[in-house]
Amino acid sequence: MVIKMNNKSSNKKVNIMTNLSETEKKENSESKINVRAAVFRELCHYTENDTFINISIDNAIKKLNLTGFDRDFFTALVYGVIERQITLDYFLSNLSSKPLKKLDLTVLTALRMGAYQILFMDRIPDSAACNESVKLIKKCTASAVPFVNAVLRSLIRQKNSIIFPNKTKAPEKYLSVRYSVPEKLIVMWEKMYGKEITENILSGIDTPPPITLRANTLKITREELLYKLTDKGVDAVYSTESKYGIRLRKSIPVSSLECMENGLCIVQDDASSLSVEALDLSPGHTVIDVCSAPGGKSLSAAMLMKNKGKILSFDLYENRLKLIKDSSDRLGISIIQTECFDSTEYKKELEYTADRIICDVPCSGLGVLAKKPDIRCRAFDRVCESNESALTSLQYKILCSSSRYLKKNGKMTYSTCTLNKHENEDIVNRFVSEHPDYKILDVRTFFPDGTLDAYLRTDGFFYALITRT
Repeated sequence: MVIKMNNKSSNKKVNIMTNLSETEKKENSESKINVRAAVFRELCHYTENDTFINISIDNAIKKLNLTGFDRDFFTALVYGVIERQITLDYFLSNLSSKPLKKLDLTVLTALRMGAYQILFMDRIPDSAACNESVKLIKKCTASAVPFVNAVLRSLIRQKNSIIFPNKTKAPEKYLSVRYSVPEKLIVMWEKMYGKEITENILSGIDTPPPITLRANTLKITREELLYKLTDKGVDAVYSTESKYGIRLRKSIPVSSLECMENGLCIVQDDASSLSVEALDLSPGHTVIDVCSAPGGKSLSAAMLMKNKGKILSFDLYENRLKLIKDSSDRLGISIIQTECFDSTEYKKELEYTADRIICDVPCSGLGVLAKKPDIRCRAFDRVCESNESALTSLQYKILCSSSRYLKKNGKMTYSTCTLNKHENEDIVNRFVSEHPDYKILDVRTFFPDGTLDAYLRTDGFFYALITRT
C-alpha cells in the first residue's frame, strides 16, 4: 500500500498555517528561521526532560514574545512533531542509512522537524523545510549536515511512494503508523473493545471534536448564549448531547470571547457535562468533588444547584485550586469551598454528609489523545496493562475513601477521561463487589468515534453512577 501524506487538512493545528495569506507568509519569511530554532530547542528539551508540553510552550511563547504568525507556527510545529512522531519515524527509518535509535538527539529532532513540514504542512515549501533543518543542525552537529540533507531530500522525492505496513498481514502496525499511536495500545484496545471500535476510536482522535461551551445558567440561557455568539460572528450550534452545551464549528481562541470574559460560559466537553448532569443535582445539596481542579465539574454542579447549597472541592495542589476560585468569581458562584487535600486519605468528620460526590480520578488520559499530543507518542508508557498497577491502586483508593462521605440513597460518579477497562469497569466492579451497600445505577463509555459527524463527537470518557443503599 502506498502512503500519500499530501493532504494535511486533518491536523487542526496545521489549519492555522494553511489559512495564511500570501502577504502574511511573505512578511514573516525572515522570522521563520528564528522560530524554527526555538522549536528545535523546545523539542530537544521536551525529549530529554519529559516536560508538560502545553506549559512549556506557553512559557516559551511568553519568554520569546511570540505573536501572530510566529506564535502559530511555533505551536503548530512543536505539537505536530510530537503528535506525529511514530509516523515521522516510520518515514525516516525507510530512508535513513542508520537506525534512528542510534542518532544523536539533535540530528533526530532536526529530521523530525523537516519531515513534519514536508509531510503535513502544505504551505511550507519542501525545499525550505529541508534547508532550514540543515541550517539548524549545522550550528550544533556540523558533521551531520550531509546526512540530514540526504535523508530529507530523499523524503521530498519519495514521500508519495513509501509503502505503509500491510493492513491485512500487519493490521496493528498499519494502524500505528497511520494514526501515530503505539502499537501496544492498539492491541490493548482491540482486546477490550474489538477491532471495529478501535479503528473508529483512532479515526476519532485523528480529528479532535469541536470546542464545546457550557452555558452558565446562573446568568444566561443556552438560547441567549447562542444568540450572543452568532451575533458576534461566531459559527456555533447547539450541542446534541448536553442540553447546556454549544459547539463551535471553527477553532478560535475562546479566552478572548466576550462571553467567557463576562462569565457567561465555561469550556466543557459534553461527556464531562453529562457526568455531572447524571447526579440529578438540586438546590440545597451538599456535594464533595474529591479531585476537583481545574474545576469544571464543581462549576457545572453549582450551576445545576442554582448556586444554593454547598460544594467542597478538594485537590492535591494549592495552585490548581486557585483556578477554581478565579473561575467562581468570574461566573458569580459563591457556594464552592476549596481545600488542599489528598483524597486517598479520609476525613472522618465528613462521613455520611454528602448528597452527591464527584470522583473524577487521575487517569492515563487515553480518551483525550486528540487534545494532548504529548500523551500520544508516549501513550503506552501511561497504560495500565493490568488492574494491579500503581495508577489503578491510586484510583481505587480514592474511590473507597470518598465513597464513605456519601449519605444513604445518595449518588456519586466515578469518572475518567481514559479508555481502559482496567481503570474504568474493573475499578467500579471490584468496588461494588467489596462494598455490598453500594450498587451501580448506570455506566457510560464515550468513544471519540471518527465515523460520526464532528458535531456528535465527544472526548473519550467513562463514568459510573453509584448509589449507597
